[in-house]
Amino acid sequence: MSGMEPSAPPPGPGRRRPFALLILIALMGTKGALILLMLLGTFTASDSPILRALRIESLSEAVRTSNLALVVMLVVATILLLSAVGLLAFRRWAWLLAMVTTGLFIAVDIMGFFAGEANYLWMALNIITVFYLNQREVRVGVGVASEDGRDDLVVGGGAG
Repeated sequence: MSGMEPSAPPPGPGRRRPFALLILIALMGTKGALILLMLLGTFTASDSPILRALRIESLSEAVRTSNLALVVMLVVATILLLSAVGLLAFRRWAWLLAMVTTGLFIAVDIMGFFAGEANYLWMALNIITVFYLNQREVRVGVGVASEDGRDDLVVGGGAG
């Protein structure tokens, strides 16, 4: 039953978070907060500086006219914030959630780039997030990789 043991030690009160993990937590929290600010700006002012800075007027219009778009954006913001909290607690699922959401964001960024509607601020945040998600100290900290350089990302358990 050695395959059921977690690959990362449980977080202790004296366990320090690597700098890269702190940056990653800040990035995930910032992206979630930016989406929430965008939603708030959408309903408080049509010519909001938040909307201009994020260059997402079309998304704002979709949220204003569609309840489904509003719910989707609230779910995305919640996922980002949950991922930040999970990373703060050294949880593997939070790293996986961050990786999947960032991968989807990058796919949307690439489509927007080729459609001529690139949001370079959001694209830069996603590229920086990918960089920090793949740092060894982050992957070891959340149990995705071991200290000896082996990747332990196996569905349902640790190294085998």
